[in-house]
Amino acid sequence: MVRERDLDAARARFLRGGRSALVPDEVRAEVLASWERSGGVDGGPAPFVGHHDGGPLLAAADAVLGAFVTDNPDAGCSVGLVSDDGTLRIRHDTATAPVELLDAAWWVPGHRHDERSVGTTAAALTRQTRRAVLVEGPEHLHPALRVLRDAAAPVTRGPHRAAVVVVTHAAEQGGTPLALARTLARGVTEHDERARQRRVLAMHDATAALRADGVPWVLAAGGDDLWVGRGVQALPPPDQQSLHDLLTASVLLDETGAARHLDLPSGLCAEVRIREVVGEAGEVVGAVLGGTPVETHVGAGQGSSAAREARRRQGSHVAPTVRRDFAADLHRRPSREASEEARLRANQELFSPYVRARRDVTATLAHRRHLLLVGETGVGKRTLARERFGHLFPAGTSTAVDCSALGEHAGPDDDRLVGEVGGEVHLVLLDQVHALTPRSARRLDEALRPHTALPGRVVVVGCLDSASVDAGRPYGLLLRHFHETVRVPALRHRTDELAEIARSVLRSTSGARSLRLSHQVVRVLEGYSWPGNIAELEDVLRYVVARKPVGVVQAPDLPAFCFTSAPRLTMLETAQADAIIHALYETRGNRYKAAALLGIARSSLYRKIDAFGISYIA
Repeated sequence: MVRERDLDAARARFLRGGRSALVPDEVRAEVLASWERSGGVDGGPAPFVGHHDGGPLLAAADAVLGAFVTDNPDAGCSVGLVSDDGTLRIRHDTATAPVELLDAAWWVPGHRHDERSVGTTAAALTRQTRRAVLVEGPEHLHPALRVLRDAAAPVTRGPHRAAVVVVTHAAEQGGTPLALARTLARGVTEHDERARQRRVLAMHDATAALRADGVPWVLAAGGDDLWVGRGVQALPPPDQQSLHDLLTASVLLDETGAARHLDLPSGLCAEVRIREVVGEAGEVVGAVLGGTPVETHVGAGQGSSAAREARRRQGSHVAPTVRRDFAADLHRRPSREASEEARLRANQELFSPYVRARRDVTATLAHRRHLLLVGETGVGKRTLARERFGHLFPAGTSTAVDCSALGEHAGPDDDRLVGEVGGEVHLVLLDQVHALTPRSARRLDEALRPHTALPGRVVVVGCLDSASVDAGRPYGLLLRHFHETVRVPALRHRTDELAEIARSVLRSTSGARSLRLSHQVVRVLEGYSWPGNIAELEDVLRYVVARKPVGVVQAPDLPAFCFTSAPRLTMLETAQADAIIHALYETRGNRYKAAALLGIARSSLYRKIDAFGISYIA
C-alpha cells in the first residue's frame, strides 16, 4: 500500500507541475514517458471507432483466448487483444473477472484505448517498447483505470501487430499476469502459424488441381500471400496486374464462381474463372484464378504487338479483316452451363456499367494506387470513393480538398490540403478537379508530390466532373499522379438500378415517415433522362417528402418536369459515344487519327460527334 500511496502522490504532482515536480526514479522511466505523451487526458470515455475484420490474427486470438477462459473460469481476470492503433478487438471474461469495472472504464471491443484517449496502459507501453509490460493501478493517468492492473505482451505476425492484455483488479497483487500475457501471446502466435500452414497447404492443393487440369494461367491469393504460376509470370507486367486486380476485386465484392471474358492490356483475350478455397474447418481461406487464353484469328501481319494493341483500343465494334466462318459456332454445341454463364456475363456488362466501375475502383484502391474518377456532375463519384475506401480500410483517415476553393493561395504548407496523415492509410479526395486554375494546379502538384512518393501511405482520388479528360486544361498537370482512370456512368445509363437507388434516397430523406413508391412512379422515374443525375433525384424526392407526409407516392405527386421525355441514347449509341471519346483521348483530339483508329470515315466521325454532343478534346 505504501507503493500505491507513493504513486498516487506522484501522479497528483505530475498533473500539477509535470516532470519537474517528481523526484528522480520515483516513477518508472517508461511510465513517465507515457504520462508525458498522454498529457491532455480529460477523464472522458474511450472513443468508439467500430468493428472490422482483423484477418487471420484476430481469428487465432479469439480461439486461444476463448479456450483459456473456458478452461480457467476462476482465473479472476479478463483477457483481450488490442490492435496496434490501441483499439480493443476481442475481450473474454472469466467468472470472477472485474466485469463491471471494465465496462465502466469503456474497456469494450470497438473502443480505442490509445495514449491520446485514456493515457497510460500496458498495451500502449508494449506498442512503444515492443516487449511485455505490467502497469499497476495508480500508474494509469485516466481515473477510471486506476482500479485496474493490466499486463500486455506483443504479438507480431508479418505486417500485423497487436498485444494480448490480461486485466485484473488493482487490489489483487498476487498472481502472475505478466507471465500469463506472455504465454497467451505465444499461444496466439503458434495458433496463427498453424492456421497459416493449413491455409498455405489448401492454396497449394487448389493451384495444383488447376495445373493438373491443364489450366495455363494460375493465380491465387490467401491472407497476405500471393501465388503466381509460371504461366502468369511469363505475361507482361500490365497483364499480370490486370489479373491480380480482377482476383482482388472479385474476392472483395464476393463475385467468385462465374466464368468471365477478360481483355488484357497486351491485346490477349482470356476466359477466367475464380473459385473460393475452403479449408479443413469449412472456412474460406482464399481464392484461386484459373485462366485460359482465347485464340483469335488474325491475318498476315496482324500478330504483332502493335496490331494487338490497335485492336484492343478500337473495341469490338470494328470488324475483323480476315475471312470468318460464321457457322463455326453451329459446329460445336456448348454446354448449357457455359451458355447460361455467357448470357449472364453479357447482360451484366451491358446493363450494369456501374458494377464494372465499382469493381475497378475497388481493385485500384485495394492496391493503394491513385485514381481519377471521371463522370458527369452528380453521378456519385465522391460517394463511391468514400464508400469503397471505408470498406477496404476501416481504420484509415481521409481529407477532402475542394479544388474550387483553393484559388491562388494554395501552397505546399496549406493545412487544408491533406491534413494529418495518420492511421494505416490516408485518403486525399480531390473534389472538382476541373475547377483548378493554372496557379493553384501547379501549387497543388507541388503539395501532392511528397505524399504520392510514399507508396501505400497516401491514396489520392481525384473527382473530375466532365464527360472526358482533357490534358490541355490546368488539371492536366496532375494527371501524372494517377495510376488509373475510371468512368462512372450517368444515372440515365443505370435504368435497372434506378428503382433501388430511388428507394434508398427516399428512406434517407423521409426519416421515420412511412413512404413508398408506387410502380407507376418508378416507371416515370425510369423514363426521365436525369440531366442532374443523383443530385437531381434527391431534389425530386425532397420535393415529394415535403408535400406528402405518409403513404404511397403516386405519379401526380412528382414535379411536372419528370414527365417530359428528352431524347436518350440507346445502348448501342452509348457504346459508340464511349468508343469515340476514348479514341479522341488516345489521339489527343486529332479527329483524322481518331477516325483511322476507329476504322470509320472522317465524315461519319464528324456526324456522330455532332449527334452525340461530344465536346472537342484538345
